[in-house]
Amino acid sequence: MRLLRLFLLNPTTRFTAKEIGLKSKVVGPSLHKELRALQKIKFIRKQTNIHRLSNTFKFLAPLKNLLLATEPFRDSEIVSRFRNGGRIKLVLVAGIFNQKNGGDSRVDILLVGDNLKRNKIEKALHNMESEVGKELTYAIFETKEFKYRMEVYDKFVRDIMDHSHRIILDKIGVGVPVGTTKL
Repeated sequence: MRLLRLFLLNPTTRFTAKEIGLKSKVVGPSLHKELRALQKIKFIRKQTNIHRLSNTFKFLAPLKNLLLATEPFRDSEIVSRFRNGGRIKLVLVAGIFNQKNGGDSRVDILLVGDNLKRNKIEKALHNMESEVGKELTYAIFETKEFKYRMEVYDKFVRDIMDHSHRIILDKIGVGVPVGTTKL
């Protein structure tokens, strides 16, 4: 599944076996076995040591629709992946996590919280990238900085908030319309 997503989400990219292993976290004999199987069914093409998606694979469109129409993670799973990253107060997903609504956004995930452990958050994000098959774009803010950026209508934050997104965790009231109170 990881290899299928990697090639489908990066249709023009050429990868070495080493790059495929790093991005998908599939290594050793398993990686080579899967690559041979994908070559055999003509899903990928190999030229010297470079692998790429074959645009002549006859089931390319249906497979792409099937894999990309499904959400890569449940909302609760996304939130739980960051539980060791500090006191997370806001998790907003867009882009790849919001395929049903166009999937176009400045970020795939926005995290806001206090006492954030950036290295643990980034490790969780890299693990998610290997499962999704695509490099994720993300933004991480401390709560105070995020609230300030919201107050001053920061362009970057406004672009995220104005495009299609889903808030899957909100402990600071971002999803509450102005003039209402959060229950």
